[in-house]
Parts: sequence; structure tokens; C-alpha cells
Amino acid sequence: MGEATRVRGPAAPATAAPGVGPLSCANCHTTTTPLWRRDDSGNNICNACGLYQKLHGSRRPVTMKKAVIKRRKR
Repeated sequence: MGEATRVRGPAAPATAAPGVGPLSCANCHTTTTPLWRRDDSGNNICNACGLYQKLHGSRRPVTMKKAVIKRRKR
């Protein structure tokens, strides 16, 4: 009895492994956000892009990206 040969696709680069390296938003490419979300395709998106997409049904324009996250005073 021979072993079953398994056909595999091309190997992914080591840097593309899940959980390795900093996250970045698939839409605006930011790396800092209070909450990470996922879009319909399963890509990581920042909180601002996720809320915009949920409210407006379209991707958030990159021109709306802010350099600083403002905290709410409560």
C-alpha cells in the first residue's frame, strides 16, 4: 500500500502568515485603531472604516483619514 499523494498550492511567504506583523486597514492602511473590524470579504479594517461602511454602504474615502484619534470627554 502506498501513501496518498496530496497536491498543494504554492507556499505562502512567511510574512503573510496569520497573526504575524502589525495589522493594517485594508481601506485606509492605518495601523492604529481602538477596535479592528472585518469587511464583507473578511479583510481587516479599522473602526472608522467599518462604521462608515455600515452606515453609508460604501467604502470610506481615504481623504477622511485623520492623523490623531480624538478621545471623547465623558
